[in-house]
Amino acid sequence: MAKIRLGFDIGSNSLKIAILRGDQFRVEEIRLPENLVDEGGVILPHAFTEYLRQLKKELSLPKGAAALALPPSQAICRLVTMPRMTTSQLMMNLPYEFSDFIQGEAEQYFCDYAVCAPTEEDDEKAIPMMAAVAAKSRLASYVQMFAQAGIRLGTILPQEMALINIAKSRSVGPEEYFFVDLGHQYTRITAIWRDRVHATRQIPIGGRSIDLALAQETGVDAFLAGSYKLSDYQGAHSDPALVDLCDRIAVEILKVLNFYQFTYRNSSLEGIYLAGGGAALPTLRQAIQNTVSLPLLDPAELLPGAGDAAATGIFAAGVAMGGK
Repeated sequence: MAKIRLGFDIGSNSLKIAILRGDQFRVEEIRLPENLVDEGGVILPHAFTEYLRQLKKELSLPKGAAALALPPSQAICRLVTMPRMTTSQLMMNLPYEFSDFIQGEAEQYFCDYAVCAPTEEDDEKAIPMMAAVAAKSRLASYVQMFAQAGIRLGTILPQEMALINIAKSRSVGPEEYFFVDLGHQYTRITAIWRDRVHATRQIPIGGRSIDLALAQETGVDAFLAGSYKLSDYQGAHSDPALVDLCDRIAVEILKVLNFYQFTYRNSSLEGIYLAGGGAALPTLRQAIQNTVSLPLLDPAELLPGAGDAAATGIFAAGVAMGGK
């Protein structure tokens, strides 16, 4: 029987769950209640645990170890180059690479790393690696919340590592990927080359910005306006405020793409992958397609079986792949 793996991605607006059986994905996206989660994490741990316990039963989630993806607001992940040293020396020195993120004592944070395959451009006397850091208290909190819901968290990874897992899972295909996560709070761009992050950028406009603009136009609250956006209620997709924000997001993506291709002159990007809830918004997709010179690639090509849910479940699927 094919082994089953679970991956979770907790957004500020929805929870994404990826179920990987063999090499086929099933992705579930559940819109979260208001004031349960924000960009900084779970606001009400007990309520989240109860909510997760109900979902586990309703969705008949399989048993076994699960994995969780952490956004950049909760875990920092970056490419670093360290001199060759022993593992104990490396773990002692790694926290200093995150001095701009760590607040308080270094012992309050957990650091980890994944060594990258060397290239001709790398210094032979140094080791390139993807390194990450997160607060121990946050990691322990997630482990406890999931455990109380009957789910054992065996792996917690930054979202960047989830994307690297996806890139590495392809035995044939390009070495370079350009992901645009059209999230609720922000739009985040991550460029992956082989087993490392080449560039990241965060744009302070997301789905909530669109919800707030629609709310102002229609006179309802932002949560209800979000429902209008999802269902195109009363032609919400054509609302001038929504169209304007979609055009602004598209222009910002173009700026980042142009700068990336200028920096990496040998770039051979075949297209870009749109992820996150905003990828399902036709007006936003069209604005990006009209503005960016590269084609929009289908995330379903990266996640067999996921279908239309591949865009929203990409981080959850990526961390589930970590168990392969």
